[in-house]
Amino acid sequence: MKVLSIGGGGGMGRTTARTALGFPFVEEIVLAGIDHERADRFARSLNDPRIRAIYLDITDENALRQAIRQCDVVLNSAGPFFRFGLPVLRAAIAEGKNYCDICDDWEPTLDMFALDEEARRQGVTAVIGLGASPGIANLLAVKAAEQLDEVHELYSAWRLSNAHNEDDGFFDENEANTDAAAVHLVHCLSEKIPLVRDGRVEDRLPLEHCGFDYPGVGKLDIWTIGHPEAVTLPRHYTGLRNCLNGMLGVETIIDDLHQLADHVRAGAMSLEQAAALLTSDGGREKRRQRLQEHEGPDAPGILAFAGGLKDGRPARAGARLRHVPSGGMSAVTGIPHALFLPLLHQGAVKGSGVFSPEQAIDADAFFALLNGFVEGRDCGLTVTFAH
Repeated sequence: MKVLSIGGGGGMGRTTARTALGFPFVEEIVLAGIDHERADRFARSLNDPRIRAIYLDITDENALRQAIRQCDVVLNSAGPFFRFGLPVLRAAIAEGKNYCDICDDWEPTLDMFALDEEARRQGVTAVIGLGASPGIANLLAVKAAEQLDEVHELYSAWRLSNAHNEDDGFFDENEANTDAAAVHLVHCLSEKIPLVRDGRVEDRLPLEHCGFDYPGVGKLDIWTIGHPEAVTLPRHYTGLRNCLNGMLGVETIIDDLHQLADHVRAGAMSLEQAAALLTSDGGREKRRQRLQEHEGPDAPGILAFAGGLKDGRPARAGARLRHVPSGGMSAVTGIPHALFLPLLHQGAVKGSGVFSPEQAIDADAFFALLNGFVEGRDCGLTVTFAH
């Protein structure tokens, strides 16, 4: 299997590449992006003849398609995806190549679903949003929903304090400041989200509060954010009355987040300016420390909650991980992305078309593979249930 890793020199892409090199069926990995110097330095550091780097400007459609033409599978880590997701998928489908990305924006997710018929005609399997959230969160939702006969509510959530990267030796000053992840976060806080609330799809502003009783844990509070789970899960679980994705444990900074989002919506600052404000002068680390001061030692990091009926009675179910791969956000996103390759190789991914993770991937097969990348060889998948 020959793999083209677009954006492969970035933090997520580097983890994806390291993981993919561990699969014996992978013959070649080509890291492609505009930061060729860093990608090349990283590739050479691995001392493996199967990996190399090329310069690629993905806004150059001819160059993009030529690079894709040489591979079997495209792994796309190039964000923000509201800018770069759709054109890369379109090129992969045009070249008849299987595809997976870590798209965490809902708008391009819907645009990419519109390419489903074309992907089927070309015999392409494309999974969008296979990282942490979306990705792990979606498949936790599958495990929670499996406990019920009817699912009426489906929530996924993650802890913002976990959204940090650890220096792998190739972290540079630009990546530490106004990076794609920070731009993405501001975008998700400032744009309306089409949420299923009380059985209707409504465009709602982010940072709405929602509380629910998670079985075995108790009351949890989350604040909505514009991630794709809120628009993909209702496509798979029809008839939901409420569905959203949110952040856990942001009570102490919620006013700051509201203020930042208001400034962007009012045009007082651009996405890039707001992202720079979030990350300047150690802002990301200070925010993380502030959040962690108010978290308990057993605070869940990523989870899903389902409410509905079991045996005709109201019931609740939850699914969460006790452990995730070490290495910060890059690891918990990049490793699931790389797992697309063995899942595809094993036949644990649905046939041709454009899919979200819950539509295409065998959740049990995914978590079995993830176990191999968590300290102690067990991610601690915990499913709880209560009437």
